Amino acid sequence: MSPVRIEHRGAVAEVVLDRPEKLNAFNTELFEAYESALSSLAVDDEVSVVIVRGEGRAFSVGWDVGKQPSAERQDSGYHQRIAHQDWLRLRPQLRAFTAVFEFPKPVVAAVHGFCMGGATLIPNCSDLAVVGNDTKIGWPVLPIGGGMLGPVSTYAIGSKKARELSYTAGSFMMGPEAAARGFANYSVPEDEVLTRARELAHEVSKTPRDMLEIKKRAANDVLNRQGFRDTLEACAGWDALIHTSAGNEHMSATLAELGIKAAREWYAEGGSIPRPAEAATAGSGSID
Repeated sequence: MSPVRIEHRGAVAEVVLDRPEKLNAFNTELFEAYESALSSLAVDDEVSVVIVRGEGRAFSVGWDVGKQPSAERQDSGYHQRIAHQDWLRLRPQLRAFTAVFEFPKPVVAAVHGFCMGGATLIPNCSDLAVVGNDTKIGWPVLPIGGGMLGPVSTYAIGSKKARELSYTAGSFMMGPEAAARGFANYSVPEDEVLTRARELAHEVSKTPRDMLEIKKRAANDVLNRQGFRDTLEACAGWDALIHTSAGNEHMSATLAELGIKAAREWYAEGGSIPRPAEAATAGSGSID
């Protein structure tokens, strides 16, 4: 069964992240299915607007970074890479998370429950977004990676808030703050998120499809003149660079050894910041 499904509602199509047992965490299969769904809808002449939403309790918790058995660490990413290899690995993932920006039709993100880590890039790069009042929009609970979410978020929520979220592991915004800062158009009761997103998409779909494409290109052009496209291009490079740091290697090795729950508890209790000589022996890998 595909981890992504498409539902059609007249001129509006819904891309549903359908891995609820993992809170729609992105793995290779989900990345590929998600990009395939968007590609098919881009050329569907019956579709004017797309909604992206998640099945189950969450929109998405971002990258799938559960505990990895030692024998699997090298394949899963918990090993030291040269920056170029890491950059090559990160680029397609970044492309998938931010694909809604280049998508030729308006995209409405319907965000409920949890929207964490890399998944925050989807509503951030969507044309419109509806979030729940109780939705938690959060950065990684461990300071791993750091070259993607902060720079992209600057355009929506401003430099100061983007830096706060980036610098402080486990930081987050709830729905009302996200809407007040411009990350979303509306914050509504949790059980009304999809209804409001569908209403919004339906209203947008009344505008002729060719006009919507021109309007989106014009709106994107403003952001691109401010450097948004250049920022997207640079993000994978910054993340690859931070993965070579001693601190990131230590955090990644701890995550690989303990798993996300135990590593989170370890960090909340103060963690142990290694001396540079110690950190140099640790593994590297995960991205934020």
